[in-house]
Amino acid sequence: MLEFRGFKAKDFAKYHPGGALGKKLYLKVEDVISSGGNQVVGSTTSIKEVIIAISSNRQGAVAVVSEGRLMGVITDGDVRRMLEKDVEISSLKASDIMMPSPKQIVQSEMATIAAEMIKSHNISQILVVDQEDRFKGFVHFHDLLNEGIL
Repeated sequence: MLEFRGFKAKDFAKYHPGGALGKKLYLKVEDVISSGGNQVVGSTTSIKEVIIAISSNRQGAVAVVSEGRLMGVITDGDVRRMLEKDVEISSLKASDIMMPSPKQIVQSEMATIAAEMIKSHNISQILVVDQEDRFKGFVHFHDLLNEGIL
């Protein structure tokens, strides 16, 4: 009967937006952005301040921004790898250890796209930007799990 009436998955999602199928078809990245905490540092931020920011935001990473635009990312793994090297860390700045051109997604994309990117790149979070590359936040794989996307 559903086929006869032309009832499709999108129709089901429209009438049941809170279900798993509805969320996969309608939930956007901007709906699952993690907020709060210190998610941003500047390129000249000291490594000590970077570590404090990473520890306080529960994302496992911070975005490095300049005038609101995304320049790079520093993950807790980047900090651990930096500490394994024999370097004087007191003079290091965020720009010295950041990963430029991080994996990112535009906030208007579907959350399922973010999930696919997280899975395919084997990362735990993805940075969210707007159309002008201004940093908006993170989407962590836990955010997607909580919504039933992953």
